[in-house]
Amino acid sequence: MNLHEFQAKQLFRAAGIPVPKGEVVDTPSGAVDAARRLGGQQWMVKAQVHAGARTEAGGIRDFNDLEKLHCFAQEMLGERLITAENSPAGQPVNQLLIERPCGVKNCYHLSVMLDPRSGQVVFQGGLSECRDSAELSDQSPGNFFQVEVDPVVGLQPFQSRQLAVELRLDRTIWPPFFEITQALYRLFIAKDLLLIEIGSLVENDHGQMMVLDVRVQVDNNALVRQPELAQWADYRQDENQVLGNGLGFIAMEGDIGCIVNGSGLALATLDIIQLNGGSVANIVEIDNGASTDALANACQLVWDNGRCSCILINIVGGIVRCDKVAAGIIDGIQKYNITCPIVVRMEGTRAEEAKALFIQSDEKIEIVKTLDDAIILLIDTPES
Repeated sequence: MNLHEFQAKQLFRAAGIPVPKGEVVDTPSGAVDAARRLGGQQWMVKAQVHAGARTEAGGIRDFNDLEKLHCFAQEMLGERLITAENSPAGQPVNQLLIERPCGVKNCYHLSVMLDPRSGQVVFQGGLSECRDSAELSDQSPGNFFQVEVDPVVGLQPFQSRQLAVELRLDRTIWPPFFEITQALYRLFIAKDLLLIEIGSLVENDHGQMMVLDVRVQVDNNALVRQPELAQWADYRQDENQVLGNGLGFIAMEGDIGCIVNGSGLALATLDIIQLNGGSVANIVEIDNGASTDALANACQLVWDNGRCSCILINIVGGIVRCDKVAAGIIDGIQKYNITCPIVVRMEGTRAEEAKALFIQSDEKIEIVKTLDDAIILLIDTPES
């Protein structure tokens, strides 16, 4: 699961890793107010999307005029930012990070990642020109060095010194650098992270070290023990992600939302809708451990505040009980006031009890026997 930059920096602040003072906003007027609260005469404005190469795409700008900052925020918020790293459709910009700029004396790249082959935590570093981390990945591997850390013993002082020597840091900033590397390692382990990539670890004009740009990925499988991070998931950003609580999410651009159990059934449902001339929107895949609350949330994710014109619920009960799914779906319809047509096809464990629950709910739900019957209701095509 990817985090936004402002979320990553929130983790860094809590871990004692220095980052610029900043505020997150979601309105143009809020951007201006945040700049005034931060003070100074110059501000960095950063579009928050789960992609790199934002600078080249126009998603990161600096301003010394509040009126121009307001105009940029007005243009950017609600639009889709297309970068070299995301899909041709881009990703929606729903938030902006406003920060005070930092004078840069020297700039470095530093990453922490897990090597799945060796099971070691790897620190990778190199000199940087304070560019986006996406650009740095294109550099020759010879420009970087690696230090492998055994998770059994953790990051040792001599390894922090090795990193400092390889980065050719001035000895005056070794102590704060050692503190940053140790804090990075502790954060990586404590929060079950897969990647910390710092594109701009800088020494500022006052001889202090600070993180200007960072991207963080969390292990999807660990969200069950990182509930606070699971709540930070921005499902509109990533095409395919696991949201925790027994839900997986795939974002698409059509108008028929789908709730299914199992990836095979999800693909089959998508194929048959496409073959009959329909187009699939959001798909939520539920697993055997999904709770009633998670199932209710699945309805909200699929509906996406009215973007879907209809919803198909296609469940084949095995270990998962159809009546449990039905109870969660009914709760979601009522809780989130979902008004679009809903078609249900359920077979398997306690399917009859599930159908009875739908009928008793008095919600506008069409119950069908087969997927073909569902397609006839959902898609008005000659083939149907």
